[in-house]
Amino acid sequence: MFSFLESICISNGQAQHVDYHQMRVNETFDTFFPEWEPFDVWEEIEKIELPQEGTHRFRITYTEDPQKIEVLPYEPKTVKTFALVDSGEIDYGFKWAERGFFQQILDSHPEADEVIFHKDGIIQDCTFANLAFLKDGVWYTPEAPMHWGTTRARLLVEDQVEETDILVAELDQYERICLINVFRPLSMENSIAITDAIV
Repeated sequence: MFSFLESICISNGQAQHVDYHQMRVNETFDTFFPEWEPFDVWEEIEKIELPQEGTHRFRITYTEDPQKIEVLPYEPKTVKTFALVDSGEIDYGFKWAERGFFQQILDSHPEADEVIFHKDGIIQDCTFANLAFLKDGVWYTPEAPMHWGTTRARLLVEDQVEETDILVAELDQYERICLINVFRPLSMENSIAITDAIV
């Protein structure tokens, strides 16, 4: 049986934005386990004594029930350059626990720190984050991303990003790119100039 993964940011002992993680778990159950009641993410967090200092990753691997829970120190990945890769038949609409295929793709592009997936010339995501692109003071995020990111969903609700189709052929119209996930906030400080990023 395939399994799914939920990765929650723990900052100085506090779980962040758990309601959005619950939403994603609920959607996964609606699709794959419709006869089961989704587990309560907060209940799983409350079973564990959380580290009170620093940033940690609370990982829940699950099928119909949580199968494995881990609390790991967060180790940021340095990303400065990207290779553009056609996503082809990759299906990552849900957060699968098995992500080995992403590493294989990264290994095949040693010229870059990370890859940006696109389909039919339309930008999607990278391997571990959704994307936002800055143009004329507005942050835009791909309208049809590869996966359901909790941070992207929250930023849309908060009107911090706007959805649009971002074309590979029009990337030079954007000024900066920002990787967004539970550990990477949307900000100028966390963004990279487009002219320097694509290799």
